[in-house]
Amino acid sequence: MAEIQTKRLTAREAYGRLWHDWVKKHWPSLMVSVVLMIIIALTTAGYAKFMEYAIGGLEARDVNIVFWAPIGIILLTLTRSICHYSNVILQNRILSRVQADMQREMYDTLVEMDLGQLLAEAPAAIAARFSADIELIRMATVAVFGSLRDVLTLIATIAVMLSIDWAMTLALICVFGLVFLPVGIAGSHIRNTSKEIQQEIAQMTSAVNEGLSGIRMVRTYQLEDTLKATSNKSFERLYHLRVAIVKWQAALSPIVEALAGVAVGVTLFFVAMRIQSGAIDIAGMIGLITALGVLTNPGRKLTQAFAIGAQGISALERVYGFFDTKNTVTDGPDTVEGGRAKGQIIFDEVDFIYPDGFQALKDINLTIEAGKTYAFVGRSGAGKTTVFNLLPRLFDPSKGEIFLDGKEIKSLTLKSLRDQISLVSQDSILLSGTVTENIGFGRKGADEQACIKAAKAAAAHGFISKLTNGYDTVIEPSKATFSGGERQRLSIARAIVRDAPVLLLDEPTSALDAESEASIKEALDALSKGRTTLVIAHRLSTILDADQIVVMDGGHIIAQGTHDELLEDGGLYADLFNLQFDMSPAKNGHPKRHRHVSRRPAQGPVERIIRMMGF
Repeated sequence: MAEIQTKRLTAREAYGRLWHDWVKKHWPSLMVSVVLMIIIALTTAGYAKFMEYAIGGLEARDVNIVFWAPIGIILLTLTRSICHYSNVILQNRILSRVQADMQREMYDTLVEMDLGQLLAEAPAAIAARFSADIELIRMATVAVFGSLRDVLTLIATIAVMLSIDWAMTLALICVFGLVFLPVGIAGSHIRNTSKEIQQEIAQMTSAVNEGLSGIRMVRTYQLEDTLKATSNKSFERLYHLRVAIVKWQAALSPIVEALAGVAVGVTLFFVAMRIQSGAIDIAGMIGLITALGVLTNPGRKLTQAFAIGAQGISALERVYGFFDTKNTVTDGPDTVEGGRAKGQIIFDEVDFIYPDGFQALKDINLTIEAGKTYAFVGRSGAGKTTVFNLLPRLFDPSKGEIFLDGKEIKSLTLKSLRDQISLVSQDSILLSGTVTENIGFGRKGADEQACIKAAKAAAAHGFISKLTNGYDTVIEPSKATFSGGERQRLSIARAIVRDAPVLLLDEPTSALDAESEASIKEALDALSKGRTTLVIAHRLSTILDADQIVVMDGGHIIAQGTHDELLEDGGLYADLFNLQFDMSPAKNGHPKRHRHVSRRPAQGPVERIIRMMGF
């Protein structure tokens, strides 16, 4: 399981890939944009040439100058303004589409990414890449497009200046060339600081989310000051980084302004010398000074674009890190589509080690018979959840093999393998959509009647019918629309619709009250019939009727048998059972031994409560 890594890129590599992968396909609109930018550059540079002609006309006492000079200025201004407006709208349309395409592709990548890679980074950090980084890329690309317009303006203006006085123009270009050295130094610092800012934003977002998600505990334990102090450290680090990057960005404009002042001074000196020598007239002097003023604005914008572009490179590096992360849990070259499984599962000498080196499973050998219910119990961290994660190939074993009906699961396509499995967990996930759609997510193409039938079997039809729009009620996952028990019933209905031969129950009743647990237990019992069912449960009362109970500790299977057999053998299971059901002292002062509870089907909620008490 590889972690998400970023690779340092040059500007050419970063923006070259952006061009080839996302921007280039909009080339017709880009060509129109380039034409508009050329017109903008020519009309901008035309001011200087126009001023030369106008002043020359005044010197020659041309009476027509009074009429055509104002008209010319108006035409230049209107043409430039219309083209500038059209270009901004067109570029915004292109870049908004590029931004949407990148976000869509990034989300698709996240959904398909290996679970291990996703768990390697905090959800808030991933969200920061998805939102803040993509937005920064858009801003940087706007700046890059703007820099192309400014470059064209510089070229056109320099061409005008060369036509007026080539010697003076070359001297001024040498002066302006000095700006690239400090701009390059500042750009390097801006890029590095920008990368730190993006990382700090991700950490800050993660800290805020974690603090707010645990706000009940924070309020109860009066940890507000601790939470504030932790967050304030992140805010302060972000503050100092932002101040640092602004210092470098702010330094660029004064540099350009200072060099422009030097250029103006040099221009005036040489113009005066050349006027005295007769090499240039007053009209040429006005034209050069006007051109110099025209050059200053795009020159300043170019330095700003350089700074923003440097930030965009760091954001592109982080986004490309997602796109370039290779999945390890994939279909092999020889995978096949399997039919509906019977449900026999075999773990053969399976080990699993997480990327941080923690070994969650060690030499797991287990045969699960088709159609039977196997419960997994043990202390937290024993490896129960890891077993569940390996079966649908959310992870792959570090060693050993897992078989489904005699076929190694890696020989099956991921789709066909996961089609054999339904999951009901303690966290009942609901998605945006109607109630029918949420139940129907279990099987593609499930119709409304199938969803209603499943809801009735899951004891969910009653509360669904009471909703404002019944099965057409739109669910908003972020709002507490349903109770824990109701959400679980919807999750069970989804599993019923899916009708998979293998059922995974990951503590499905752990967060429920006794009444909700009793009704949901009945729905789960009905769902489990005829299926291979694997159950994780900390409440041992929910798995007394399991065909086999697998006891795990420290990543090993240390015992296996029925409830009665494990109680007779003693050991960890008996200890866990006594902790939950039989802690009261006997009359002789010695602790009670565990009671023998025969395995028999429950007849109703009352009998279940009696059995939970250990009688």
